[in-house]
This record gives sequence, structure tokens and C-alpha cells, in this order.
Amino acid sequence: MKRGIILLSIIFCALYAGAQNTIVQELQRDEPGKGTVRIHQPAQLDSLMGKVAVKTTQVEGYRVMVYSGNNSRTAREEANKWAQYMRENFPGAEVYVVFESPIRSCQYGDYRTREEAEAVMYKLKATRKFKEISVRKTLINLPY
Repeated sequence: MKRGIILLSIIFCALYAGAQNTIVQELQRDEPGKGTVRIHQPAQLDSLMGKVAVKTTQVEGYRVMVYSGNNSRTAREEANKWAQYMRENFPGAEVYVVFESPIRSCQYGDYRTREEAEAVMYKLKATRKFKEISVRKTLINLPY
């Protein structure tokens, strides 16, 4: 009997949650006597609605630095160019563009140990695409 009640309540909650409209759908709903709201947004935003963001915690760790520059005019463009290259060609880890005055860098991955970061660095070095590549100790983001 208890199992049946629990099962029915779970099914009811699931159906109720599935019937919920997103905030965008609620805003665009036509009601007589009220104004009309139209929202134009990319389809990707609709797919992200209602998803839970991953919470992270910061701990000391290592990242692979694939670019570092201190020329303020070109360093931002170069760092963003390298970040895009890393996202397209090495999608396995997060890419960060970091500015620590006066240096802007592009860093790849979140690794707990230096050995993990060095293993990735050597794989990236083997591609012969990077002039200077190194491992840097920094705060990294870990999901919890």
C-alpha cells in the first residue's frame, strides 16, 4: 500500500514537472486584454532552460598554459584565438582566457596533480602547433 502511494506521488510529480512552462513560454502566452510579448532568442537557449548549472569548488591544482603574452593590443586577440583553437581541436577539457596584469594567457584543463598536467602537455607538444607550452600551478575548478 505504501509503495503504491509513493509510486503514484512520484508519477504525479513527474507529470506536473513535465507540464511546467518555461519563463519564456509564460511571458509569450497570449491573454485577452493584456499586452503581447515576443522574445527572439537562439534555439540553444531554449535547450538550456531548466537545466541545473554544475557547481564547482576551487582548489590548488595545475593547468597547461598554451599561450602567454603581455602586449595589450594583440594579447587579447591571440589568447582568444588559441582558446577557440583548443575548444575546436581538443574538446576534452575546459579552456580559460586569464588576465593577470600585464599578462594575458590561454590555459587548458583542470588537473589535480602536476603529472596529469604534464602528460597532457606532452601530448599537445607532440602536435608541434605550440611555440611555448608549460604547466602552471593555479586554482582550478572541480565539480562537487
